[in-house]
Order: sequence, then structure tokens, then C-alpha cells
Amino acid sequence: MTEEILNNYLKNHPEDYDAFKNFIERADLLFRAKVFDDAKDLYNQAYIINPTSPDILSRLGIFHYHQKEDKLAVHFLTRGAQADPDNTQVLNNLGAAYGRLGNINAAIKTFITVCKKDPSQAPAAFNCGRLLLMCGHPEEAERWLVQADKARPNHGETLRLLTDARLALGQPYFAMNSGKLAVKNSPKNIDARRSLAQAYFEIRKLELAFKELKVLLSMEEKDIQGIYLLAKTEEKRGNAKEAKELYESLFRLDIDKDFKTLLELKHALVLPVISESKEQILQTRRDILAKIDEIKPTPIKDPFASGGFTNFLLSYQGLNDIEIQRKIADFYIKCSPELVKESEQIKNLGKESKWKIGIVSSFLRDHTVGYLTSGLIENLDRKRFEVILFRAPAIPVEDQFAPKIANMADKVIDLPNKLNKSRKMIADEKTHILYYPEIGMEDLVYFLSFSRSAPLQIMGWGHPITSGVPNIDVFLSVEDMETYEAQEHYSEKLIKLKELSICVKKPALTSKSPDGKVFGIDPEKKAYLCAQSLFKIHPDFDSIIHELLQKDSNGIVYFLTLYSKPDEYFLNRLEKKIGENIQRVKIINRVYSSAFTELLKCADVLLDIPHWSGGKTTLESLAVGTPVVHLPGEFMRGRHTLAFYKKIEVLDCIAETPSEYVDIAFKLANNNSFRNTVRNKILESVDNLFENKKSIDEMSEVFERLILDKLNL
Repeated sequence: MTEEILNNYLKNHPEDYDAFKNFIERADLLFRAKVFDDAKDLYNQAYIINPTSPDILSRLGIFHYHQKEDKLAVHFLTRGAQADPDNTQVLNNLGAAYGRLGNINAAIKTFITVCKKDPSQAPAAFNCGRLLLMCGHPEEAERWLVQADKARPNHGETLRLLTDARLALGQPYFAMNSGKLAVKNSPKNIDARRSLAQAYFEIRKLELAFKELKVLLSMEEKDIQGIYLLAKTEEKRGNAKEAKELYESLFRLDIDKDFKTLLELKHALVLPVISESKEQILQTRRDILAKIDEIKPTPIKDPFASGGFTNFLLSYQGLNDIEIQRKIADFYIKCSPELVKESEQIKNLGKESKWKIGIVSSFLRDHTVGYLTSGLIENLDRKRFEVILFRAPAIPVEDQFAPKIANMADKVIDLPNKLNKSRKMIADEKTHILYYPEIGMEDLVYFLSFSRSAPLQIMGWGHPITSGVPNIDVFLSVEDMETYEAQEHYSEKLIKLKELSICVKKPALTSKSPDGKVFGIDPEKKAYLCAQSLFKIHPDFDSIIHELLQKDSNGIVYFLTLYSKPDEYFLNRLEKKIGENIQRVKIINRVYSSAFTELLKCADVLLDIPHWSGGKTTLESLAVGTPVVHLPGEFMRGRHTLAFYKKIEVLDCIAETPSEYVDIAFKLANNNSFRNTVRNKILESVDNLFENKKSIDEMSEVFERLILDKLNL
């Protein structure tokens, strides 16, 4: 009807007829009416009349873009942009066409041009951020997405991508804020809910993550990523049975073959955060070993990208982990032989003016591993060594300790969250030694350790169990932390250092006496504090708590909260052993930084765990003069406190049996003279534990000797 009116008008007003304009107007009408073939013919007629007009060039470009003929779209839109460089609509479509062709760099460059011409162009800024995030550049992506959000506030998908960028940058708290806004503005956006749940998961707000994921799955019950994240959340919450059921549900969905293989391993390795008993632990270990043998390895190109993982909780079962660690590593290698490939860059390394030492970790920040490793980074002999940090993502933006550690090194390289790219970046530095302060706490670093990226690859005791990885050559330990037969616990060659292998700063202490009531400690009772995470407390330790509370009717044992469900499971387990004395077991809130040392100072006694001894916790407790009762365990992870006490030559608090452990703890809490004597002895010599550069001098000697032997120099 509209075209008929136009024809009648032109018939009656021939002086207004403009063939070029007529073809364009008719084509526009047909294009909007989705009569595409006729519209195309008319656009082509207009093009024949004036092939350099910006009007027809832009229209042909937009037409071909909508027809998904992207090469033609780019051709015409490029010419249109040259003819009318200020036309942001043309540039936006050109960027979109480049993106669909896979020419991401050209697309980003085009969208940036749009934003420079007009900063209010929210779609261009959005697309810049989207593409940069897709290409693995979250920092730049975040900047553009923030601009898009300012230009177009409360746009759900912009906020969702901003959340993802912040998660990739290690900014989970900022991600939570944008994620909440994304869900508020787009409540039906499943991706937004999943991103918000991921943010909650990463900041340990597990109840909120759980609730968000339940809403998501009520909207889309077969969302694979949502189910997987919910399963991991349930694992963290301590609900192993529910986690296993969720993993099982994924097998009934259309999941990737690589993911399915790794999911079978994941399902086999689900462990309770709080073990019920030693018998359960032994049975679980037998079941896992048998299950790994049953899983058929399938070819996996990139196990990290496909969902591979570490087995963090296994190390808290109090058993020799060498067999199971080797078995798990061997499974990954069978699935992906490329994991253990030797880098070409290291084949001709020889003597240089300085040996290059690379340190690989996700925790070179405000973390126990960062604390224990910082002295090595700062004090390794610079006449002989160059120190390069390979920081695995993500370093939280708000972390104030990370820049201090970075400034101690000669060079810092931030690795992407991609296995193969990270491997290449490490290999390109041609280090003589790669040192892993820990292996097993974070997925990317675990898989990086498989490759041969340096002639020598050494791990420390930041996570004090063997890696089971064949390309880790040496486990660097401490003589006073190991038993005579300790080599049987390691797949690596065990080297026992005379010194402690750490050079840490003494925590800043306040002179005032802290108020225990602030932390929930009863000032009228004897305070026995166990300041380790609940998952580290082996069921065998329950007997010690039972005997201690029976012996001291005026004592209360304090533990630190983990999450609501693990807290509940722990108290239920303990109650079975200690009965009505459970009324004198209290779980108090976690505290951090200076507040933690104040909490330690409030305790009469710190209770160390034989199966997982305190590292940083013991150092901080001794620094404030609070005695730590210690019963050396079978494995290195249960003997840290022993080495610290030997270093300061205070042996009063070291027990040989559980009963002696209880006697020492009771005496420290109830005999002021004994406690003050021990406390004074600790304070007189505790400085020997801090800023001891002899430890790093010894490591310098060991590193150089190992390099010379390896290179036959």
C-alpha cells in the first residue's frame, strides 16, 4: 500500500522524481517488509547510479550483514565508513561483521574507533568488552564494560559480562556487586545468575551461591554449568552425598566426552569435608584406588580446560599419599600424554652469568604460601641467581601484599588462565630451576607442574604432600620435619635441609592485652584453642579432646568455624566421642591479620594437630608467647611445630603419646608457674624463627649444587 501511494505521488509530481532516491526509498520499504530479493535488486540499481554515495554503500553493507553475507558486508561498510567517517551506525555494523568473520582484532579496533568518536555509544563499548573478554584480556574488557555501563546503566548483559571480567581478574567482591545488579535487571538471564553464583562461591558465601543456583536450575533444570557449580558448592558445604548425586545427574545429560571422563574421576574423588571416622577414611581410600583403575582413560587435548582438578582433601586423611598421588597423575598423563612434554627451549641451557630461578604459584599474595615464600624471593643470592615470578591467576586487586612480593623479584610474569599458553610463557624464560612453593592447592599450577619446562623442577612444603608428578624432581623439606624413612612418602627425591627453608617476618604485635570476650572466649574458663581449619582435624584427635575435657572440668576447647554444615558435622562427630562434654566445645568466628594474633594471645594453650601441624599458625602463636602443645605425626605435615621448637630449643611442650599431650596441655592451662616458665623461654628465643637468612643461604647452595650436577658442570 505504501509503495502504491509513493508511485501515485511521483506520477502526479514528476518534478520530484529522483531515480537514485527512488530506488533507495523503495528498497528500504521492501527491506523493512522482509522482501529481501526485491530490496536487493533496488539497492543494486541505486548503486549503479551512484557507486560512491555513502547512503547506498552503508545500506548495501547493512543489507549484506543482515543476510549474514559478512565478506560483502565488510566490503561495502568499509567503503561506506571511508565515505562517511563519522557515521557510527556504519562503524558499529562493520565491527559486528568483522566479529562474525572471526577477525576479532579488526572488530575491536573498529568498536574502539566508534567509542572515540562518541563515548556515549554503549553498544560499541559493550562489544569491545565482550570481544576482549572472549580473547582472554579481562583487564581491558572490564574497562570497556564499565564505560558501556555508564553510557547505558542497568543493562543486564553488560553487567553480566562485567561480572565475568571481574571474576577473571580475581575481583570476586566487585564481581558480586555487578552480578547482583545483573540479576536484578535481568532476572531471567541464566548466565547472569550463574556468574553471580560463581562470585559467591569464590568469596565463600556458599549459602548464597547455593540459593542462586537453585533458582537458576528451577528456570533451566538441565543447565550443565549450573549443575556442576552446584555440585562443587555442595562439596564445599560438606554435603558429599548431595554432591555425588549432582555429578551423577550430569552423566545423564549431553556432556562433552573429555568432561565426562574427568567427571568420572571427580565423582570418585568426592570426599566429605569432615570425615566421620578413621574406618570411613580407610574404606574411602580403598574405594578411590579401585575406582581409578576402573575408569577408562580417553584422549583429552587439554585436561585443565576440560575440567581437570586437584585432589586437595585427600591430604587430610592422615595416610601415605604416594600411591594415590601417582595413580591420579598417571591417569591424567594417559589421557593427555602432551602434559609431560619437554619444552624445546630448555634443551641447550648451559652456564650463564646468573642462574635463572622461576617461582610458580597462585598464592604470591596475602596467603600462607606467600608469607612462607617471600623470604626466598627477597633473599636468594642475587650474585648467583635471577628470580622470576610466574603468578598464576588470579591475584586479587585488593590484595596489598602481592605488590610487595612482586617488588622483591627481578621479573614478574602474570600467567593467563590457559594451560598451553602459560606453559609456553614459562618455557620461553629458559629458567634453570622451576620452584613450586606448593602443588595441589590450585588446578592450573598442578597441571603446569606436569610439563618439563626447566632442567630442574622442585617443590616446597607450602602444601606438604608429594605431588605424584613424574617431572617434579625434588621435594625440598626440612630435616627436623621428617622421619628417617620419609623418602617412602615422596615420589620426588627428598632433600632434607638443616635450616627451616623460610625467612619470614615476625608478625606485628600490640602491647595491649586483648579482650577474649570479643572473640567469644569465656574469661572465667581455661581456653584451649585449636586454630586450624576443621577439615584438618582427623577423627583420631577426638580422643584427645575427650581425655582433655574429662581431665579439666573448667576447660573449654575452641575451634574456628568453617561453614555451617561442616561445623554441624564436626560437632556431631565429636559428640559421639565426648558425650555431654560437647557443651564445653565452642566454635567461634574466624578472624584475620592482626586480630588473629590477638586471638592466639587470648588462649591459655594452642592445640596442635598430630595429623596436620601448624605452620604459620604455630609461628604466630609462638611469636605472642602462647605455648603450642605438639605430638609429632608420622608425616612431615604433622611435624612442623617440632622443627620450630627444636630451632628455639624449647622442648617442654612436645609429647610422645596422646596421654602425655593431654597432661602437658592441662599443666600449661592450670599451672601458672609452669606456663610462665615455658612462655618466657619461648619469648627469649622466638626471634630465631624469624628473618633467618641462613635458611635462604642454604637453599642458594642447594640450588646451585643441583644445577651444576644436572648440567654436568
